[in-house]
Amino acid sequence: MLASKNPSCCVSLSSFYSPLITPCPDCACGCLNKENCTMRDSTISSSTVVTSNYLQTNGDTQLLQCTKHMCPIQVHWHVKVNYRKYWRVKISITNFYYRMNYSHWNLVVQHPNLNNVIQVDNFTYKLPLYQSTDDSGLFYGVKDQNELLMGAGASGNVQSELIFEKDESAFTLEQGWAFPRKVYFNGDECMMPPPDTYPFLPNSPSPIAPSLFVIAFLFILLAFSSFLCGLRIERQKRKRKVLLLGWKNSVKCYEALNL
Repeated sequence: MLASKNPSCCVSLSSFYSPLITPCPDCACGCLNKENCTMRDSTISSSTVVTSNYLQTNGDTQLLQCTKHMCPIQVHWHVKVNYRKYWRVKISITNFYYRMNYSHWNLVVQHPNLNNVIQVDNFTYKLPLYQSTDDSGLFYGVKDQNELLMGAGASGNVQSELIFEKDESAFTLEQGWAFPRKVYFNGDECMMPPPDTYPFLPNSPSPIAPSLFVIAFLFILLAFSSFLCGLRIERQKRKRKVLLLGWKNSVKCYEALNL
């Protein structure tokens, strides 16, 4: 099977320590067919299931819900809680294809702390048999519960919560360490957002802070320069008034002497 030109999934990020939600990149899965997608409030019936083979053969993009990222699958990683010895993450997988279910789906995540997972809710979790420098973990649904990811809509979402035991020598919430390095859905690599858009700690500089600082500094410098310029102009005006007053007094004195 030939690899798709565009990704078929994307990743969004959020955390408890920042109000910033990092969405999937715009047009992460391509926007060539954006005019043929279906709006969320569409009346498309979900009673008929469309297989992936049907979509590959017919290319029916109208079954894809209109989004900014235009991806069939969105994986959301939320850093939920930071305990003293543990930390918790919530994973959500959302299907944006109408009338298409993903049976026996799987999710692979690369993160350096996955070898310290001590609890996984609602998903089945396995570490690979081979040694991985990125500590890749495999997730899939629980039989008779959520191994079938339903089509777009209220049921088109599966979720899990993970609890990690902290590796004190490596754990940090700074510089995006708590977010995955790579994510794969059904073997396809998902599009990650740019690292400089990740949620940041309140006491850490924002990725856009340097540019804002420069702009603010320029405004302050401009205001200060305007203030100095105003002082100079005011001084010149006062000096002129003094000179003019002195000249007038001199003229009056001269006229008085000549009388």
